[in-house]
Amino acid sequence: MERSRMHGAGLLTGAVLLMGGGPVAAQTPLPIPDTLNGATIDLSLQEGTWSFRPGQPVPTYGYNGDVLGPTIMLEAGQPVTLNVTNLMPDLTTTHWHGLHVSPQNDGGPHSLIYPDSTWSPSFTVLDKAGTYWYHPHGHGFTDYQVTRGAAGMIIIRDAEEQALPLPRTYGVDDLPLILQTKPVVAGEIMLHTGLDSVVVVNGVCDAAVMLPAQVVRLRCLNGSNERSLLIGLSNAMAMHVIGSDGGLLAAPVPVDRLPLHPGERYEVLLDLNGMAGQTFDLMSYGSELPNGVMGSPDVSVAGTTPDGYTDNALNGGDFRFLRITVGPQTADPVTAIPATLAVVTPYAEADADVTRTFVFAPETMGPVGMVEGPYLINGALYDMDVINEVVELGATEVWTLTNNTMVAHPFHIHDIQFHVLDRNGAPVPAHEQGRKDVVLVPPMGTVRVITRFDDFADPDMPYMYHCHILMHEDEGMMGQFLVVDGSGVADRKGDELLVWPNPAQEAITIRWGAAAGPSAATLTDARGRTVLRQAIGRGGTAARVDVSTLAPGPYVLTLTDQAGGRMARPVHITR
Repeated sequence: MERSRMHGAGLLTGAVLLMGGGPVAAQTPLPIPDTLNGATIDLSLQEGTWSFRPGQPVPTYGYNGDVLGPTIMLEAGQPVTLNVTNLMPDLTTTHWHGLHVSPQNDGGPHSLIYPDSTWSPSFTVLDKAGTYWYHPHGHGFTDYQVTRGAAGMIIIRDAEEQALPLPRTYGVDDLPLILQTKPVVAGEIMLHTGLDSVVVVNGVCDAAVMLPAQVVRLRCLNGSNERSLLIGLSNAMAMHVIGSDGGLLAAPVPVDRLPLHPGERYEVLLDLNGMAGQTFDLMSYGSELPNGVMGSPDVSVAGTTPDGYTDNALNGGDFRFLRITVGPQTADPVTAIPATLAVVTPYAEADADVTRTFVFAPETMGPVGMVEGPYLINGALYDMDVINEVVELGATEVWTLTNNTMVAHPFHIHDIQFHVLDRNGAPVPAHEQGRKDVVLVPPMGTVRVITRFDDFADPDMPYMYHCHILMHEDEGMMGQFLVVDGSGVADRKGDELLVWPNPAQEAITIRWGAAAGPSAATLTDARGRTVLRQAIGRGGTAARVDVSTLAPGPYVLTLTDQAGGRMARPVHITR
């Protein structure tokens, strides 16, 4: 493991960034997280103390320091082992948000790290160049641990990105910005108060930075527990969006306002040529957010608002994240914004194998339930022992997300990046047309996304999907899915397992390859319980299996022949 940009003791530097010999004239210099890279990376999740406001220390959590964590620098195609040691008294996990890794390495609620123990996932980086992040993801304590400070950024480089004339000098013209609002009350970071009124960037309030008079790159992450942002610049200049959650866009998209919802990342370029000596602010224009989005002027039903919402002046307000002063150019500046970026090829809806529907609804109907939850997905709260969906490896799927609540939900899917087909039947703005892993589903609205489940399958370890408002997630607005490989094992190559109809209501018909001998079929439910066994005879002939008595839901069909050859397929039973 290699470390770079060390700034003295602790994770975040308090040193002033120097540009051309002049210090930043500001309230609090913007800290730049250290970086970690190499084939082995060590992280320690630990307790600490940090002053978000000067002179007001509060207890915090951080990776390798008091708050937040180092930026992990990775190269596409490289193997990496991440050793995560839990030095806290509580259970935890660490999820690599946005990375395409196996479920065993994903860091969801099933990958618990006990106190004084280490979890060591190893994988090859398969993702495109972009901005990702990491944070705890234990069921019921994600909000607590992330809000107290446990989070960090991941930057991935690849050959396509390296060939472009883009800023990439970390901390100089390529800046990580972890944007958050914190509920700091009476010397503690509180939970579920709605009073997240402390505005921080990279862990500090009233942040300021000097940037060179050239093209600079801002990697913006909304790491807040619930607040959506609408970022823009106080001098009304354009921001050029070049990347979304999963990598670069096809071409820069100029915007004057950029919605940034919890868990989302966008990379933007600022053209600061000829602006030396000017000062302006990176803002969030909450007054312009649509109602129903957390942070907007109004989230209410019949006069009922979320707890503490009307007491927080940030809701519906405009506020500054970062003061930017423009200084001299660097020795080797990027001075132009490229016209084109990466090859972006969305999946074709005509190629979809399966369409799934996910409906968000309050557990209890009424004004309080509609704006505060808890919220259900397809009629259920999260249960670690229940597999909600079974996906076939290699399948292209359309997921329809329907929100029957009065609160917008930023929806995150693990394992994959998706493309957004439409929102309320209309195309999404150009900056959302790249690879995404978080999408906002508006109140009483619908979003459709398309994705493909490649590379990783496991019959036992699931991936998650959930709302990225962390309180909603912890209260149960989450589900889990298995990706199952139905292509068979080595001694059954060349055979084919056909199952139809699928989804089924009354019966399914099974036909295995001609080489298979007498076989047994089993169906297991979402809890892994065997609910049906049936002999189906030799391969090459069709067998009918009655499923009329089984409850609707996802199942896994497994066929085993006398020689031990096995094949599996997901089966969906509907009524």
